[in-house]
Amino acid sequence: MMTKIKTKFTNSYLDERQEQALLRIERNGCWLAFWGLLVALIVQRVAYPADYDITKGQMVVLLVLAVYLAVACMREGVWDRRLRPDAKTNAVVSCIAGLVSGFVMFMQVYGNFPDKIVGCIAAGVFVTLMAGGLCFAVLSISAAAYRKRVAELEAEPDNEE
Repeated sequence: MMTKIKTKFTNSYLDERQEQALLRIERNGCWLAFWGLLVALIVQRVAYPADYDITKGQMVVLLVLAVYLAVACMREGVWDRRLRPDAKTNAVVSCIAGLVSGFVMFMQVYGNFPDKIVGCIAAGVFVTLMAGGLCFAVLSISAAAYRKRVAELEAEPDNEE
């Protein structure tokens, strides 16, 4: 028997199992879109290093999605299922982000100047260090804000009594 579940915005005719299944589908779709856009942007940057016009729309969608996910998770006091908001995790994630960014920059510069390999390597190393450092700083600030938000949420009295 289906019961009508009243939500904040609309009525739902799904039972709890169906609601959980729909949430799982939506979550997977969101992450598929996020990572798909990121991979598409990287491939296009490498394949067409001088043409920024083809990626503007995808970049805007990716950034809006990333900001929305970050802000929504922060408001709810959620960090990640598997990662902890600590310096070690932030360093590992920042190194990965820096290496990917540096590789993309190397390939982009190499596409424009294939005869200047030392300059291409220098550009890749520079971007690796800058992107990794910036990512670590942003993650560290976000982790501190997350811990503060969790403390606020835990200090609030429950209204469900």
